[in-house]
Amino acid sequence: MKLTAAPLTALLILTLTAAGARSTAAGNAPPPPTATPTRDPLGLLLEEIDALAAEVLALRSELAQATLETARSRSELLELQRFIEDHHELGTAFAEYRAIKEITQRETQLRLADAIRQRRESRRAERARRTEEARVQRAGKDAEAQRLARYRRAGLSAVGLDVYVGRTSFFYRTLNRTVYDIEYDPLLGIRYLEPFYRSDIDFSSMTISGTVVNGSDRLRNIGVAITFFDERGTQVGGEIIKINNARPDVPYPFTTTLRMALNRPYSSSSSYVLYADQVVQDERPPTPPPDERP
Repeated sequence: MKLTAAPLTALLILTLTAAGARSTAAGNAPPPPTATPTRDPLGLLLEEIDALAAEVLALRSELAQATLETARSRSELLELQRFIEDHHELGTAFAEYRAIKEITQRETQLRLADAIRQRRESRRAERARRTEEARVQRAGKDAEAQRLARYRRAGLSAVGLDVYVGRTSFFYRTLNRTVYDIEYDPLLGIRYLEPFYRSDIDFSSMTISGTVVNGSDRLRNIGVAITFFDERGTQVGGEIIKINNARPDVPYPFTTTLRMALNRPYSSSSSYVLYADQVVQDERPPTPPPDERP
């Protein structure tokens, strides 16, 4: 409780008025034989304030106690009302009703605790599952990175659909010819000088050699196309490398000769996958010969 300024002001005025009246009366009356000291009005006011504050604290404590008793009485009243409403199901004895109610509350708390425990275990299992999935994904990524690094160290490059091609070498065919120079002399006539040998490059025939690797973990039929272009980007040659029943991570070397539509060296080349079909193995037992059939 807070003290307002108006009562304090009125109390101060009354105190000062009483003190003035006493001082006036004392001035008109003859001085007493012995002077008694007068008390300070401000000190009296502070004492009154302390007394009022103590009273306020006591009133607050009583109000709190009354509030608690009221809440307790209201709770008991509600409990009695529920008992009156449910007495035909839970009996007519209030003590038995309270015991049954306590058991019900205890069972409710146990069910709530069990539900909380199940949710906690479910969350823990979900976290463990996510952690395991992350670990498996991380292990898979590490294994894939190691496999790609191994392919790069082996000189293999990806051409699509998990197929890798190694460094390819090219060779043009050479033509060796024997050339005879002819010399003409008006007196001696025509004579043949000593022959010499000359090698010419045949740009129309080229041999390529390389390696194809099936990067998948399944048996597949693979077709890789290697194409060649001139300086204008026009295709001047191409070859399809076919590998049937290619096993995983097994290098398959190839060497082939192709015809080129150009009388000079090619300018650029490219490699890409035409198909990479999984081989479906027939699991049926082989058919026995006619003489062995039952």
